[in-house]
Amino acid sequence: MLNAVFLTEPLNSPSTRFRVLQNIPELERQGISVKVEPIPKALSRRLRIINSLSSYDLVFLQRRLLQWWILWLIRKRSKILIYDFDDAVMFRDSSSRDFISRSRRSRFRNTLRYADVVIPGNDYLKGLALQFIDGDKVKVIPTGINTEIYPERKEEDKSGIVTLGWIGTKPNLMYLRDVIEPINKLHAEVKNFRFKIVCDGFLNGFDCPIEKKWWSEEEEVKDIQSFDIGILPLKEDRWTRGKCALKLLQYLSCGVASLSSVTAVTRAIIRDGINGFLAADPMEWVDKLRALVEDSNRRGKVGREGRRSVIGSYDSKTIAGEYAALFRNSTSKTE
Repeated sequence: MLNAVFLTEPLNSPSTRFRVLQNIPELERQGISVKVEPIPKALSRRLRIINSLSSYDLVFLQRRLLQWWILWLIRKRSKILIYDFDDAVMFRDSSSRDFISRSRRSRFRNTLRYADVVIPGNDYLKGLALQFIDGDKVKVIPTGINTEIYPERKEEDKSGIVTLGWIGTKPNLMYLRDVIEPINKLHAEVKNFRFKIVCDGFLNGFDCPIEKKWWSEEEEVKDIQSFDIGILPLKEDRWTRGKCALKLLQYLSCGVASLSSVTAVTRAIIRDGINGFLAADPMEWVDKLRALVEDSNRRGKVGREGRRSVIGSYDSKTIAGEYAALFRNSTSKTE
């Protein structure tokens, strides 16, 4: 039995939920014992956890960029140190005037150099890592989705109002602003849809009927399954290129027809018009939303293909298997 400890963000953070917690059952089935330790704020509690690391075969540091001396202590007490990240953590996000942060870049560089193995969530993040380390210790593993927890939605009522939906966190509402105009333009032509926003904050400015639903983990799946069309608008910048398109995977797993902005990650997941749709500009947003709103059969076909495209590629069992193989390979080199 291989013993691993995961040093994570808070348990309710998306990165922890989808890159750690949902993988645990499969990891344990494959003979890997997992202990999860969210990194506490209190220094005394941090040191207590760090002092225990030598009792594990493998230490998995998830996403956090820590002070140099904390990182040094973790490295000193770890037999194998793995660093996993699914965002462009060395940059500030899209709301900032300047993406560059010297302190984040320095912590990112130090973290990569201390780690024995580095796991980015996509090829763009891999490229950022390769600025500082050799490629032989970098392995891309995408974010997965548990298709049992996110099952396929029931067939929609074809006579009803179409529900366009978006789910996310308050900071990501900035990307939703970019589709206000396309949605309003569509509503001026087509009236049989509404827009459901599931979030911890909301946005005004839409002309169509709006449902504002407060996000909760308990109702997340039910809310996604209530969508007829799930949207993922994104800007193309240094921050968003690092995103692993979790919302898109949630839509696909639930069999919800999707429309996303064109980014490196969405292009890797979506075959336009087959398992989802991609839009490169406002006019494409209008045209492709119109096609989906007006054709329930097309929505159903694309949604079903979307779910099929997840299984075997992005489902959590497959992804957890990739982690397990990497963990075994990493520890075998030290034996």
